[in-house]
Amino acid sequence: MAPAAAYRTRWTRWGNDPVGKATGVSFDRTPSGPIHAPPGNVRVCAYHNDFDEHPVCWLDVGSAAEAAMICDDLVEACGWNIDFAIAFDEAGEQVAGGAPY
Repeated sequence: MAPAAAYRTRWTRWGNDPVGKATGVSFDRTPSGPIHAPPGNVRVCAYHNDFDEHPVCWLDVGSAAEAAMICDDLVEACGWNIDFAIAFDEAGEQVAGGAPY
């Protein structure tokens, strides 16, 4: 497994909000709905406390253990303005991380 900092360049912004793309700030509060990882992967979704209807960004990894490591060391692994992460398997079940509230 790579060190947490190695994941910083792998994150993808959630959604297509043009303001968010241009400024890094988005006020889009559209709920994400259920989140499912592609087959054989785990999707790690990073959230900001003030806008938790959908993730700020996400990345796919190969295992729940790898996802848990990223969730546990999120600040080092992500580098975006985020507060917590939740990882989902292909069935949409939470397998790591969680909201702090």
